[in-house]
This record gives sequence, structure tokens and C-alpha cells, in this order.
Amino acid sequence: MRTHLVLAGALALLAACSATTLPTDEWVHARASGEASLAVTNRGDEPIFVRVSDPTVLDVMVACTPRTCTRIVAGQTLRIPYAQIINYDTGDAQAVVSWWVFSDTGETRDTGTVIAEL
Repeated sequence: MRTHLVLAGALALLAACSATTLPTDEWVHARASGEASLAVTNRGDEPIFVRVSDPTVLDVMVACTPRTCTRIVAGQTLRIPYAQIINYDTGDAQAVVSWWVFSDTGETRDTGTVIAEL
């Protein structure tokens, strides 16, 4: 019986180590970083793919894939110039960062959005 408990505890610990410790709504942090750029940080433990746009303009969004969106590895901060924000106009106050995590087979596993003040 004790062996089963030890084994079950070890398996639970391994499962916990393989999953991110942050809730998915906290994986991405985005903020103005000066010099007209947006800093987007992947706080999760897996690569994410992002698309940044102006939230006030209707954006006909095509599906994000690893080939069409920008990849940010775990722990990395990417600086995106305002000029590269989709539908950005000088003086815009916000940007929306949409992000995805894909499985090994290319299926979307997690997704979310973050609004950043510019």
C-alpha cells in the first residue's frame, strides 16, 4: 500500500512539473516600452504565437498558425514597434495582443488576449 502512495505522489509531482504554474490568462504580459514599441513577454513555459492589432478597428483576422504569427519562446520578451501593430495609427492608446499555444500536431491548445496601454 505504501509503495502505491509513493508512486502516486511521484506521478503527481511529475505532472505538476510538466505543466505551467501560471494560469493561462497570465501567460502574456504586454506593456509600452518606450521608443514607440510594445514589449510582449511570454511568462508561460511553452512557446506562444502572437498577433498584435489595434482593438478599436474591426480586424478581419485570419487564423494564426506557427507560420503566420510571431513566435515567442518561454521567458522571452519581444519588442514590437508600434508601426508593426496591425491597423495602428499615430496616437492610438491601446493594442490587443492575441496569443496561441499549439500542440505538436498543430491543434490550438490554449489561446487568449491581453490589452496593453500604449
